[in-house]
Amino acid sequence: MAKEETSSEPDDGAKSGNKKDMLIRAIELILADPTTIKKQTVSLLKKYRSRYKDDESDDDIRDMVAKKIIENYSYWAAFSGGATALAGVVPGLGTVIATFGGATADVAVCMKLQIEMVMALACVYDHNIEQEEERMMCFLIAGLGAIANAGKEGGKQIGTKAFVKMVQTYLAGASLVTVKEVFRQVGVTFTRKALEKSIPFGIGVVIGFSVNKVLTWYVGEKAHDYFKTN
Repeated sequence: MAKEETSSEPDDGAKSGNKKDMLIRAIELILADPTTIKKQTVSLLKKYRSRYKDDESDDDIRDMVAKKIIENYSYWAAFSGGATALAGVVPGLGTVIATFGGATADVAVCMKLQIEMVMALACVYDHNIEQEEERMMCFLIAGLGAIANAGKEGGKQIGTKAFVKMVQTYLAGASLVTVKEVFRQVGVTFTRKALEKSIPFGIGVVIGFSVNKVLTWYVGEKAHDYFKTN
């Protein structure tokens, strides 16, 4: 995705106030290498298959691995804290904070973990996240999951079938344009949360320990629902 973002298309985000390109670029600067995520996931699958092959079906083993991945990333998200606390731990985060500011960096950290989680879940179900199209799909699913969670908090619960249909609808569009539009909405959603809480310390502080964990778990569950049926 990074190569496509540096196309000749003018970047008018700063002039128009549209933060959709900014957030995606910030996430890409700190996102783990898809090849590394793939290797780790394949290794985890092999471990579980070796341990449970005589007792569980392969579908059940995949579900077990998916659950473990969701648990792990939810735990990491809960303890991630604000971006400034992780500047010396997450490669590229210092650059993100300096370039885009603390609030954008906090959202980027949260979304980084969720996108990496979705990528790992995609690998569990045989998607090749080393391909550009598959990575875009993971960005899209993570973004839609975050938006759906905000709707859930407002009383608009979205079921599995509805979420799967929503992802399929968005995937039918122009990939890069669609991802940009979804992440524009993600930025708006998190900014609204900050305003509602009236805490001027960045999104990471606003969402806090428990909300980070719940949000990541929710996105993971929705992503798992999607990959199991597609």
